[in-house]
Amino acid sequence: MNYAEMMEFLKKTPTGDLTDAMRRLGISGYTKGIFRLQKGHVPNMVGPALTVQYIPKQPGQPGGQPGQFAIARMCTDGQVMVVAAQNTQCWLTGGNVARVAELAGAAGILVDGCIRDREEIVSHVMPFYCKGSGTKPYAEELQLAAVNVPVDVGGCRVNPGDIVVGDSDGIVILPSQRLEEIIYQAEEIGEIEIALAQAVERQASLEELNAIGGRKPVVRA
Repeated sequence: MNYAEMMEFLKKTPTGDLTDAMRRLGISGYTKGIFRLQKGHVPNMVGPALTVQYIPKQPGQPGGQPGQFAIARMCTDGQVMVVAAQNTQCWLTGGNVARVAELAGAAGILVDGCIRDREEIVSHVMPFYCKGSGTKPYAEELQLAAVNVPVDVGGCRVNPGDIVVGDSDGIVILPSQRLEEIIYQAEEIGEIEIALAQAVERQASLEELNAIGGRKPVVRA
């Protein structure tokens, strides 16, 4: 597969299949506690990470970092804006920034914390993932530290350019240098899932169900 074909594959592949594929390879690319605001059937969010690091507020530290609107406008080629927000319960960003990113060409936004303007964001086409919503402004507790640096989000390390995939279950992070390996394994995982679902429907024996499911951890040669 070329890069475009891999992106199309990921848009159709459940994060559960990708998790199983990464577990085969010993890659811990799954996150905890991050969910999509939009409900119903929404295509997978897929794109390379543009990372944003927030840190606890440090009075007197010099600024110089771009603002959220400027960062959102960096997402011109299908990137996912990944905001490491110290698991904050303050709102970190909102509807206007989300819309700027969407118009710039972002594939989505992921915030490891809370947001504001929830109903407005839900009305957008662009997927948005976070941990909740809140009313306290983040500026009282956090400050922007860096853009496009390694960050930790939902218990997972994310490097700039890693591929972010999100569906209704949550988010997985695919290390960019191992993308082809993961997809190669995920292709077979998908076949196993189909076989297992068919066996369930025909009420196959427990032995057969366990045999099919037991193929999941076995690395495809």
